[in-house]
Amino acid sequence: MNFIKFLFYFSMLSIFIFLFYILLYNRYKPHKITTPDEALAELLQGNKEYNSYWNFITRANRKSVAMVQRPFAIALSCSDSRVPTEIIFNQLNLGNLFIVRNAGNIADGVVLGSIEYGISELGASLILVLGHERCGAVTATINSILKHTPEPAGHVKNIIKAIRPAAHTILNKYNNTDTLNEEMKIKIINETVQENIKSIIQHLLEHSEIIANAVANKKVKIVGAYYDLDDGNVHIIA
Repeated sequence: MNFIKFLFYFSMLSIFIFLFYILLYNRYKPHKITTPDEALAELLQGNKEYNSYWNFITRANRKSVAMVQRPFAIALSCSDSRVPTEIIFNQLNLGNLFIVRNAGNIADGVVLGSIEYGISELGASLILVLGHERCGAVTATINSILKHTPEPAGHVKNIIKAIRPAAHTILNKYNNTDTLNEEMKIKIINETVQENIKSIIQHLLEHSEIIANAVANKKVKIVGAYYDLDDGNVHIIA
């Protein structure tokens, strides 16, 4: 009798786990959205779920920061859809992070101003410069150099121009880049991502008196980090 009970409960638990897995799979599988209207509908539906009456914790969190924000860290990260900063650091509460994102996590004037605001007005004590494995912006930059491709149309060229110094620093370490296999090319791309992170940190210190003074006075710390797309780990590199 005990065995039959055990078998019954085990079967019920297995069914529950299976159904829960299916639910998660359907929730997180890639969306097959092909039109602008479908994209907008998906976003609006997501907002309804976020703002659901039954979502008590989120509603309380939203009200707690509605009038003032005090993020403890600033993150300069890449726009890549696979690297959502709040999720990979498990900082899902509103108001925890002040995030600046663009392709290649580049530090232009607008980015500098945003970080300065986060320090001087919001009181953040950490600046995290986050790059990631197989970055598309870095890949495009490396390809443009190795393949001598024409300058891309539009403003994409500004991204490549910003990353080129880091790319050349890494490429200069290799004697013959004309016969690179795919494995070596990926290695160069990931090394360039890390070099780009380090050069951005230097850029922040050299081009912003507010940031440099905050670091010198030990009110703020700047850290460079590299995110692995495959295993989800973040590695501190600078």
